[in-house]
Amino acid sequence: MLKPFAQGHRSLWDVIGERREQEQRLAPPPRPVAHYDTARIGLADAWLWLPNLTPAEAKAGKALGKVDADFEHDPRLVSPAGHRRNVRRIRAGTDRAEVRPLPRALQLLQAMLRQWHDFATELDWDQVQVVLFAPTDIAPDPWLDAVLEVWPFDYLPGHGFIAPEQTFSTWLPWALQNDLEAPNLLCIGLDSWATIARAGGLTGERMAGEAIAVLALQRIDLANVDSNPRWHIYPAVAHTHEPRASQSRKSTGGLEQVAAALCERCGLTVAEVKAVVTDGHHDDNRLEHLYQFLSNCLPDCDLQQHVIGHALLAGEYGHGIIEMSGLALALQAANSLEGAVLVLDRHASTQTQGWLLGPSQVAVADQQTSEHS
Repeated sequence: MLKPFAQGHRSLWDVIGERREQEQRLAPPPRPVAHYDTARIGLADAWLWLPNLTPAEAKAGKALGKVDADFEHDPRLVSPAGHRRNVRRIRAGTDRAEVRPLPRALQLLQAMLRQWHDFATELDWDQVQVVLFAPTDIAPDPWLDAVLEVWPFDYLPGHGFIAPEQTFSTWLPWALQNDLEAPNLLCIGLDSWATIARAGGLTGERMAGEAIAVLALQRIDLANVDSNPRWHIYPAVAHTHEPRASQSRKSTGGLEQVAAALCERCGLTVAEVKAVVTDGHHDDNRLEHLYQFLSNCLPDCDLQQHVIGHALLAGEYGHGIIEMSGLALALQAANSLEGAVLVLDRHASTQTQGWLLGPSQVAVADQQTSEHS
């Protein structure tokens, strides 16, 4: 008969088993299955480059109160009457700036890829889907093909690439309802109107401009609230009204209606808004309406210190990309001022559209309250 092992003798399997039991005791509890909010989404981070705002300045929140309005001339870009157009350009390397849409877009993309290393290395690429919004005068599919030819292997997204037909504001509600898609959506929008096709058609004092805007969106997980980003957005709210030029100068041009609807949706009061991102245009009573809105609703928001206008920072470019750069500006302002930021789109004469970047904990608390009631 075989003798039993001596008292206290342990085999290698005993040691492994004990270690596994210890690891199981010390392991954190299993993460609940994700339950995504389909009404709103988190804005975890953003990367922005405008002609008068470098990525470092944007990250530091330097757009607040910034009045630098540098521009340049390009003899290749002229009006129908033969006058040179003023343009605002991103300083994207030493090569001469292209004036055709696709070559210039690729110059901007490659400049972004050279500059955004610190931002990109912070992303969990396995959990990301890259959403590419096409520049003006370039169709989505050709833009996707062009991007894939130069995209770096180190930043391959685990959920692939898509190129929507819609602009950001019309795409976002669809993306929220597709809650089985990637948990993180990296939206990349870049555009230039410093092109032969676009610069010559601008009227008045408006200048052709450029922008690179990257939004790191993260779905709000109601089952794992501690992992949610600090700030969130809802889909845009739009208000239709009579033409701005025919409204009274004492009117607010639809701004109060949009702000009230957004704040009600986010569980905030209008008075809690700390800053405003807007177009920066003065025509058709836009400046007067903005003054009136600040006076009526945001008396603590100073026009010089708490209002950011695109026109001085970047000039004119596609409205879909302006939506994205506006939200990127809002994130930097929200981080600097520790509060909600209103983003307004007033390019249309008869419509005012807006977003509110607010604290995500308010949204989660409201959702949980409604579920228990």
